[in-house]
Amino acid sequence: MLLTAWGVLLPGCGNEDPAGGSSGGSGTQGGGSAGGSAQLAGSGGSATQSAGSSSGGSATGGASANGGTSPSGGQPAQGGTATAGSGGSPSGGGALGQGGTTAGSANAGGTSSGDAPLTNRAGSIPVGIENVNDSPLKSADYRALLRFVPDATIDIDRMYFGFKLKGASCWDSGNAGYGAGDGGTLHASLVNVDPTTGLPTTEIVSETVNGCDRHNEAAQVVGSDPVMVWVNTPAKLLGGKLYALIISNTHPNAGSNFFSFNMPLADTALAGPHTRNELSQSATGAILGLDPREHVAWSKDGGKTWDYGSLNGQYRSYMNDHDTAHPATRMPQYGFRLANQQMLGVQPYYAYSTDCSDCAVTFANARYARSFSELGGFTASGSNVGELSIKNETTGEQASCTPTQGYGFRKCTLVKPVSVAVGQSYTVACSGSVEVMELDNPQRIMFPNVGTKTGELRMFQASPAAGTNAKDIPNLWAGPTSAQFPTATDKP
Repeated sequence: MLLTAWGVLLPGCGNEDPAGGSSGGSGTQGGGSAGGSAQLAGSGGSATQSAGSSSGGSATGGASANGGTSPSGGQPAQGGTATAGSGGSPSGGGALGQGGTTAGSANAGGTSSGDAPLTNRAGSIPVGIENVNDSPLKSADYRALLRFVPDATIDIDRMYFGFKLKGASCWDSGNAGYGAGDGGTLHASLVNVDPTTGLPTTEIVSETVNGCDRHNEAAQVVGSDPVMVWVNTPAKLLGGKLYALIISNTHPNAGSNFFSFNMPLADTALAGPHTRNELSQSATGAILGLDPREHVAWSKDGGKTWDYGSLNGQYRSYMNDHDTAHPATRMPQYGFRLANQQMLGVQPYYAYSTDCSDCAVTFANARYARSFSELGGFTASGSNVGELSIKNETTGEQASCTPTQGYGFRKCTLVKPVSVAVGQSYTVACSGSVEVMELDNPQRIMFPNVGTKTGELRMFQASPAAGTNAKDIPNLWAGPTSAQFPTATDKP
């Protein structure tokens, strides 16, 4: 059996022994997003980008066409615009693989012919979100897109994503703006993505279901109102290949019967490649343990154009709800149920503007040996992260450093690196305050192995901070490379 970067066993080699809330969000609804994203031209689904998405470079300030931000953290650029020609939006039963494959397509083991990883999660910090916001699908023209890339070839029967319809008839009817009426008609389309444009092409599989029906099904599983649900999308997904899940509301009266696409928020100035149509696997600056090519996008015209970065949503979002100096980007939250019924939480976390002080996170049972030379913490509350420290829980080796204080990702360099071997655990702590990523009860039930010593994501609090659960994660990390995911030099 072969163990993927997520800890999923596939035919090949190796062995793994998986061990085995509140709901809500904030943000003020109002108005659609402005601007656009990348331009798609042509017909028959063949597309080229003409106004703006980058094919690999990162935004370096000013009004770049790829939705980047200025280095000073000011207002984000408005992104380019993409217009789909006829056939450009996904429809109807295209065969798996028609969207093209990456160079060095996946074999059964999920690696290219040179055994290099097919994704780049090792360079991504494992944290980076502050809140969660909805995008109500109250128009038949709205589309929410979640682009993702599997680490290895996997067979799935379900895909999970952030979803909320509080205010619909099945959850606190009329008392919130996340849903209305009968919850709308959830239509989910799993599609191929053209690797040269980053835009959706042919449909692989789809499901259509009433929003309240799916909410009620999920509520039976988790025992409470869910904040993630699934769509039934049986498919073989190839490692290293770009895919997208496109969500729409096909109810004939979508304005009065709808649900919301719910995603965690990151500061646009800190979210790097996820704020644009990034096509390079080697792009730097990824967060949340995501590959740099993964993102959320939004369309107001049925998929003809796509908005990225701060524009990806039904309304604009900001750090701390209303901090207009720090526009926010909606980030991917997703997972799968595999065909063998194993659950795989790829990125199941969100946040509620919660901080913890003098807190720590343990990264357990390292998959890859690392030498950590830098530490980091994320704060958006106005408090400082204080001193950062790391301890190898197996050897007792420890070190600390103090970054320049202030808002954002605060990093410092250790005088002497701390080494961690395969199977060893380490803890990163702060003397000040950092944001907390949350894994609420619905996510803990859906993805029970996340936050365990042998699960797909092996971080947790050995001593939970006040008001948090052990599986909630303080925004702390050690770098520059994750011990969770492989680099090109790690042996499979």
